Amino acid sequence: MSEEVATNKRGVKRQFMHRRNIDARGYLREDGLWDIEGVIQDTKGYELKLPDRGDVPEGGFLHHLTLTLTVDEQLNIVDAYAEMFDTPYLDCPGAAVSYEALVGLQIGKGWINEARRAIGRVSGCAHLTELLPVLASAAMQSIRGYHLNFTPGFIGGDEERKNMLNTCHGFRTGGRAQIRLWPDSDDRNG
Repeated sequence: MSEEVATNKRGVKRQFMHRRNIDARGYLREDGLWDIEGVIQDTKGYELKLPDRGDVPEGGFLHHLTLTLTVDEQLNIVDAYAEMFDTPYLDCPGAAVSYEALVGLQIGKGWINEARRAIGRVSGCAHLTELLPVLASAAMQSIRGYHLNFTPGFIGGDEERKNMLNTCHGFRTGGRAQIRLWPDSDDRNG
């Protein structure tokens, strides 16, 4: 068992047992589309004994999974694929093909439920499906960030206001972002 022991902010000693790393990245492709890629890596602070895989050393991957969504500027999913490098059971990688069902969906309000229906509960992987909200946010951050810096007139435009206003505390009506970006907006509903 791992010797990594620490004290939390409340002064309680604790010992490391599990780590989940999630990494999300956005890539602008040469064809103008965007690859939004998420990686999940689960490790333990002790050796695992898995019936399908055998022993996994402390710090070895219980899960090492990747989900890539290719989207256009309007967040339409034009390609989707999953890779399952390390899983606890030998049949887990069979779920990867289910994520192709995301092609044709559009990232936006309510899309997660539509995505879950398309993938299917028992045909998908719970951990890859958990990546969907992270990938949606990464897609918006990637595309919006690019346009904020490289597309003249993007800041404060009607399309951005429609997509961003009242989506969170920072973009609430009456907040600093709304006052700076859309000072003439009186839209209470986004």
